[in-house]
Amino acid sequence: MARLYNFRVMEPASIEHLSTLRAKSGEDVDKEIYTFKDKGGRDVGLRFDLTVGMTRYVCSRKDLRPPTKVAAFGGMWRYDEPQYGRFRWAHQWDLEVFGPPSVDSDAEVIDASAAIMKRIGLDRTVIMVGDRKVVEGFIRDRVGIKDEQRVAELLRALDKVEKKTRAELEQEYRMKGFGADELRQVLALADLNGRPEDVIRRAAELHLAHTEDLEQLSDILRSRGVTNLQYNLRIVRGIDYYTGIVFEIVDGGNPRLGSLCGGGRYDALPKILGRPDLSATGAAGGVEREAMSMAKQSAKPAAVAFVACASPEVSAEASGLLGRLREAGIPADSSPRGRSLGKQFEDAGSMGARWVLVLGKREVSAGAVTLRDMGSGKEEMVSPEVAIRRIGAS
Repeated sequence: MARLYNFRVMEPASIEHLSTLRAKSGEDVDKEIYTFKDKGGRDVGLRFDLTVGMTRYVCSRKDLRPPTKVAAFGGMWRYDEPQYGRFRWAHQWDLEVFGPPSVDSDAEVIDASAAIMKRIGLDRTVIMVGDRKVVEGFIRDRVGIKDEQRVAELLRALDKVEKKTRAELEQEYRMKGFGADELRQVLALADLNGRPEDVIRRAAELHLAHTEDLEQLSDILRSRGVTNLQYNLRIVRGIDYYTGIVFEIVDGGNPRLGSLCGGGRYDALPKILGRPDLSATGAAGGVEREAMSMAKQSAKPAAVAFVACASPEVSAEASGLLGRLREAGIPADSSPRGRSLGKQFEDAGSMGARWVLVLGKREVSAGAVTLRDMGSGKEEMVSPEVAIRRIGAS
């Protein structure tokens, strides 16, 4: 899928200088990752995502002509309490675009992420999009909060909307020195969610600034056929990291899993790593969470086929048939050589095979296979091509 969207695949380093890892999330990240001193006495850490290493690589390659599109897949480590959908060792795929700031790049990343979800069979996902520029502009210009730390605190309030009640948030933020009206104004942004055209219309009615990127993004994604899109201004993601369009993809039927994929624009990181000429946007997906979502999907599993060899003399033909089934995308298996036909049928039953294709001297001579439906017990001699089409359509 990465190559389909013309992303060049790379492998970021598993171990980074601790200073590089801190560039993304500050020194507080030390509490959430595995850090140690190497044999040279240097402070290093295991990667907690793929983005940092990919950004460092691209920033060091001034010979690359922007926009530079890179992708990666690999494991990452986080010092976290394991729980449902969260692991200390997990795997991610990652897509990043480096170059001039462009909504087209944001759309490319979201489009490619949605395509990955579709390719792996997750057809009930929802893409929720927000924009940090809109939210931060509202906090600074309309609420009147200018201090960066207080702006960040109010962003966190939006991020907590689904975890805490409004009363709990009001009490928490009163203790932090915020006025009730300040908090209510910001929390009102959480109500701006729904279809992109509805959110854009309501934002215009409220005279919100900096909505141009959301308008362009909606037009681009609509033209590309991305239909499972919602705008939600409570989506702010990494408070100290993202700078523009942000998004999350969730399983609409299993919200407990959290985000399957997320990302957005992070123009500050390339500048920290020495490339003020580069902007960046990207996305990362959690493979384990996606697998958990796939397991919960109600889609009918692919029919499993079993190749039974009725005679040792045709074992090569049986092996060839097994390969043809798998090449057609049909899960298939067989027994080791030397087992009787009856034992092979027992093996097929124990693995839950829906279909058994029997190949013996008679079938090979006729250029056919005996296809048995294990549910009904019905058998029919057909050509291998017909058998493969029938299994694939079941």
